Amino acid sequence: MAGFEKLGTEADWVALSLAEQISALCNGEVDMLACLGVTTERQSKVVFGDPIIRTGGALFTIERQPTELTRIVTPSAGPLVAATQAAYPTCSVVEVDNYPQALRRVVDGHADAAALNFHVGSQVAEREFPGKFVPPESTFEEIYLAPAWAPTHDTVFRNAITGVLAAMNPLENS
Repeated sequence: MAGFEKLGTEADWVALSLAEQISALCNGEVDMLACLGVTTERQSKVVFGDPIIRTGGALFTIERQPTELTRIVTPSAGPLVAATQAAYPTCSVVEVDNYPQALRRVVDGHADAAALNFHVGSQVAEREFPGKFVPPESTFEEIYLAPAWAPTHDTVFRNAITGVLAAMNPLENS
């Protein structure tokens, strides 16, 4: 990330599942999360920097999807469970462990759609199931992604990263 280079800091990137992210941060296993969806629930657990991208929850469907959705899957650790239930009150919302599992349920016919982050879901769908999913045309829930720190973080480092990111104007590119 250019922000670390500008600070003369080398970053070690750690792959974490959605379910592991906040606990790894709060337990000191990682110093920050580069991009986490900003939600009221998460704001009580972590400290967010300024948003760096505007994205949102979108429905991922395949060509032969029924015209009326009845079953939607979404990862339980993500911010879209309640938003999906609110946006689609007549649908059954089923929680799964991760993005690939949600998409697999749709491909296998066990769900009509997967409610996922628009940007991340698009990448995972194309990587795991090339050409199977119709690209979402819109989002049903707006979500901002921002860097996140544990409540007991290094304030000087956070302020430095936040300053570099603000100078890059990331939201202008979303």
